[in-house]
Amino acid sequence: MEELLSWTGVRCGDVRMTFRGELYVSRALRNPVMRGCPVCLREDAAISDGPVGAAMVMRGDWQMREATLCVRHSHPLVPLWKASNPRNRFDIGARLHEVEAEILSEALDQPGREPSTYDLWLDRRLQDGEDDTWFGEHSIFAVTTVCRLLGQGFLREEDPDDSFASGRSHAAGFEAAIGGAGAMREALDRLAASASGPLAEPKKSFGPLYSRLAREYLGERAFDAFRLILRECILDHWPIAAGEVVLGAEVSERRFHSLRTAAAETGVGAEVLEYFLIEAGAISAQDGRPPARKLFDAQAHASLLAEIPTLVGPIAMRDAIGATRQELAALEKDGLLAPRVRASKVKNPWRLSDGLELMSDLEEGARPVSAEDGNWETLLLARNRSGLCLGDLLKAIREGALTKGQQAGAKGFHSIVVRKRDVDALAAVVLSARPDVGRMLPGFVSAASFGRSVGLRDHGDFTALIEAGQTPALRVLHPKTNRPQYRMTQADIEAFHRRFVTMTTLAAQTGMHRNSLGAKLAAARVARFSHDGQEFGPVYLRREAEIALR
Repeated sequence: MEELLSWTGVRCGDVRMTFRGELYVSRALRNPVMRGCPVCLREDAAISDGPVGAAMVMRGDWQMREATLCVRHSHPLVPLWKASNPRNRFDIGARLHEVEAEILSEALDQPGREPSTYDLWLDRRLQDGEDDTWFGEHSIFAVTTVCRLLGQGFLREEDPDDSFASGRSHAAGFEAAIGGAGAMREALDRLAASASGPLAEPKKSFGPLYSRLAREYLGERAFDAFRLILRECILDHWPIAAGEVVLGAEVSERRFHSLRTAAAETGVGAEVLEYFLIEAGAISAQDGRPPARKLFDAQAHASLLAEIPTLVGPIAMRDAIGATRQELAALEKDGLLAPRVRASKVKNPWRLSDGLELMSDLEEGARPVSAEDGNWETLLLARNRSGLCLGDLLKAIREGALTKGQQAGAKGFHSIVVRKRDVDALAAVVLSARPDVGRMLPGFVSAASFGRSVGLRDHGDFTALIEAGQTPALRVLHPKTNRPQYRMTQADIEAFHRRFVTMTTLAAQTGMHRNSLGAKLAAARVARFSHDGQEFGPVYLRREAEIALR
């Protein structure tokens, strides 16, 4: 009797039934449409000496909504009768007598199909509970339902609701997920990646799997493990904000921004914002997806997004540091002030703190000089007259080789002056030692200069990084000494930034102090980059540093 009841299903609380020792919702087993295998029923009739209808036996697994095939005969389960009233529906003898002729005449037969891996798994699991897959940890009800819903996403089948699926969706979903939780996640990732349209939200991308796990089965604990896998996939493929509810759970922290959500959050237009994100390596310039689908790490670039609305245009920058338009252009060209982004369409690329820090350094300790004293000149005039760059002049000032002055009663960069004779003496030394490669290769920057600009002061380390093939550069010969040296194009520079970071570039990107950055990298055990046992100074892999800084 227990065996018969286990194949029949026994009510167990509100809309619940036990079937083969497991718990199901009632509608997974009870449906107005009664199905069966007509070949099985004909065989029953053939071996009986009594009334044909009385000899036919309904099998318990035929009740299951997620069972679609008779494994023994490779025949699909077909509707035998439909009755909304349970008393009529389960009057088996009467109903079989009504369809007896159709069963015996093979009128209900359909083309057979080979049992899928799913069909064989379900048959074995129902028969003796045997299951050596990861599905063995989960209920038949949850596994079979999720397989069907996942398969519908791949096959783009409509959700059959309470009708019976063909078995194609079950087989497709089962094959995609049988490898374990990781395999199921990979399958969901493929569905998410195929959703590239601007309106491709999770509900549309995952179809009935999302809607059923979000609503109908939200309170079913048997689905929790599958719901968690889907939720993690959604959080990794869509820009879900903190506080939003995804599949019944509130999101505590945003993982990703899209170009659209970042624009809404910062108040900066998506087109302008994209220039910053491309230059920071957050998104690719070749990403042709709509703004809603261009994602980037929200935590790694939080400081950049916070900074962008505070940036100013060139007029505000000149006013803040007391510089003329030509002086600001020279500061940028000589690398003393760098805009946060170099795209010409960005109207506010300047960080005021950079200019104010430079001016604090220049004005400190400057001696008063009369504006009428012709022995002194502004830094821009000294640069243009001598052929030195502003970097040479400021380096000499910091080292004490040039005395700096400030015109009495004036402030700002334009008020800082240096003595002409000192500039001439400096130029005689610096220019005589400077190679003429710049004129030989216009548009290129020396690897040594670039290395210094990102905080790699030891030229040997940066040269070793190039020679180890870890960052690109062009090897040229010095036109006077005939010695080899390395030059870098803009593409070479961008390639370095995509792969590596230094304390200098991290500080510029995040706004954090170098000491704080060093502590975070050390705590996360992020080591300096090395290759085949060779180190290259304080340079780190970008992906490792960004993970540590989250």
